[in-house]
Amino acid sequence: MPLYLRCVVCRQLNSEELVATRSSPNHSLFEPLAVLNLRDHIEEKLRAAILRGIFKPGDHLVETTIAEQLGVSRAPVREALSALERAGLVVCIPRRGYFGIDFTEKDIDEIYSLRLLLELGALRRAVERITEEDLDELQHLVDRLGKSAQRMEAPEETVELDLSFHGLICKLADHARLLSYWDNLRAQAQLLVGVTTKTHYNHPEEPGRLHQEILDAIRERDLPRAEQLLIAHMMDAQRRALAALRSLHAAEEAE
Repeated sequence: MPLYLRCVVCRQLNSEELVATRSSPNHSLFEPLAVLNLRDHIEEKLRAAILRGIFKPGDHLVETTIAEQLGVSRAPVREALSALERAGLVVCIPRRGYFGIDFTEKDIDEIYSLRLLLELGALRRAVERITEEDLDELQHLVDRLGKSAQRMEAPEETVELDLSFHGLICKLADHARLLSYWDNLRAQAQLLVGVTTKTHYNHPEEPGRLHQEILDAIRERDLPRAEQLLIAHMMDAQRRALAALRSLHAAEEAE
């Protein structure tokens, strides 16, 4: 058979095989979704455990133990821990493994000062662009935040709603790079807010009231007032985070 005819036949056979593979119930072009997302599932479980305080700052996250408890191999656990390191929730010490991040006072200063820079910039842009629909969405978050904080039953929910409010303002700024930087900071901010929400809010009505005041200023397009309230809120949050850190270290030294 001439060469060009053999090529035509081969192409036809390959095409027929592909069609047969697609139509056959015994063949799949894709791996099961659960397999593809295994690392993501492990990362989500570990992230939740860290943010809920199951893993404390400085705790050793042992790959083999985690793999055994989850019934998986060590490889996806290692990949998940690497992703959490990039998110700033764990640190990797060579030849020792992964450990829960133990914040220093310098870490707290850097996180809150960077949050303030990003969120002030976002606030200025958001006030110019915000719609009534956006304001309603922010109000819904504040209402849920206030109720969650008053119940004091689910601090993780309160923290998530708190950061969702700030994250939405960053989103409304319509600035992709600013939002990306804020998203990268969110996990560490969530860990800090979680500690201070559980231990250093003096009154359960504070979270709802503080965020309602910021929202009221935004609704009135009173940018100077909104900036003043945001700065005060961030400075107070930083102060409470430092107090929580010092209390934690004092308790550790007393043991």
